[in-house]
Amino acid sequence: MRAAILNGNGPLDSVRMGEIDAPTMGKDEILVRVCAAAINPADLKVVSGTDGGAFLHAKNFPTAFGFDFSGVVEAVGADVHDRSVGDEVFGFLAYSRSTRQGSFAEFVAIKPDTVGVKPPNITHEEAAAAATAGSTALQALEEKGRLRSGQRVLVNGASGGVGSYAVQIASQLGAEVWGTASTAKADFVKSLGAARVIDYKTTSLADIDEKFDVVLDAASMSSFGEVKSILRPGGAYITLLPSLGLFAGMLQGFLSGKRCGFVMVKARSADLNRLADWLAEGKIEASVDATLPLDEVPAALATQEAGKVQGKLAVTVATH
Repeated sequence: MRAAILNGNGPLDSVRMGEIDAPTMGKDEILVRVCAAAINPADLKVVSGTDGGAFLHAKNFPTAFGFDFSGVVEAVGADVHDRSVGDEVFGFLAYSRSTRQGSFAEFVAIKPDTVGVKPPNITHEEAAAAATAGSTALQALEEKGRLRSGQRVLVNGASGGVGSYAVQIASQLGAEVWGTASTAKADFVKSLGAARVIDYKTTSLADIDEKFDVVLDAASMSSFGEVKSILRPGGAYITLLPSLGLFAGMLQGFLSGKRCGFVMVKARSADLNRLADWLAEGKIEASVDATLPLDEVPAALATQEAGKVQGKLAVTVATH
């Protein structure tokens, strides 16, 4: 199958386009013909092998890589009874050292209870773009943050992939949403539903003169110590990146009556179907900044690395 192939960890020019063996489908899996994929910051870590990238994907070089996908079921395993050939599904591959395939390719093999059903009125590109980022935002806010209607949430890095979905999902959950972003991206964040946007270049999180029930650090650029003064009693600071400092923050949180934690996203049909319903009903948008063809995955990765993306970059893998 045609794929973006990583020959070994290194700079972005380590990625080449070519042919690689398609994944083998297990009895309890479905084979999906990928129509679209999407770029994530994790893809850059997998390519470089740094910042935890070695824990996100197997080092079985040469390898296909990429996580988000949307496509059509091509075949079903003998033990699969709840999916059929022709179903349109979307989801993401596990962020794990056991993952030996990638979505920047024509096929992925995956367990059926980790995918959602793509609604007919959204594109494969929109579905792929929502998979990881939407699931991460939902699990961070609802499960880790315990966000409830009527509360106030601050999304740090609100113009990025996870951040752009967090703003919208928090609004759907009935919260008042604030976000941080550059001045150039403030209007974009407001269009997603943020009540107020703070320029992170001129105002630090600790200097914000308000209190929040949940602070979601979608940019993974802050610490519990920096935000604890703006958290209400019982409030939660949630980040996407575990670190030694985070565990110190957990102890501080326990002693201060506040919470500090991180989210490791998991692919669940229930979460993906919930996102799909919101997308289909127009309650949230896919926030696709641009769409590129499969052959331009290296260029898409370079754009992501440069920090020039509002929302998500999608990749068209096959004509559909």
